[in-house]
Amino acid sequence: MSAVLLSQLLVSLVTVMIMIGPMVADFNATHATNPLWTPHARFHVVWQVFTNSSVAALSLYLLWGEGLFFLTFLLNALWIGSFFATLVAMPRFEGSLADVNGIKPFLWRLGGRELKVDTNLFGACLMTVLMSLALWLRGGA
Repeated sequence: MSAVLLSQLLVSLVTVMIMIGPMVADFNATHATNPLWTPHARFHVVWQVFTNSSVAALSLYLLWGEGLFFLTFLLNALWIGSFFATLVAMPRFEGSLADVNGIKPFLWRLGGRELKVDTNLFGACLMTVLMSLALWLRGGA
């Protein structure tokens, strides 16, 4: 398999993660139908998921239909970057990575210690690694 094809497959994987991950995580009682959330907050999360999925579908077309690797890469990088920007800005709006009744963090046991890793943070870091590998395979920018 060529490096170019592998880079496209990695970017496609991240794009599919962006398309499907929030749907699975957010269209349920922890978010979109959470009775503890205000109706307006639920509206915004559904809008966000539809936007993510639509842009991701367009990205897959741009990558495979038009051969626009770097544009697709940029769209994914903007999505991932906006996650990290929001993470940094959380203290300004009293945000949180997870809800009490939300998806539980990953629990890893390392050397007799338990490490809890938020699923959102894990996903964003994994996507960052995959995107970085894809860019490296393409020979950088």
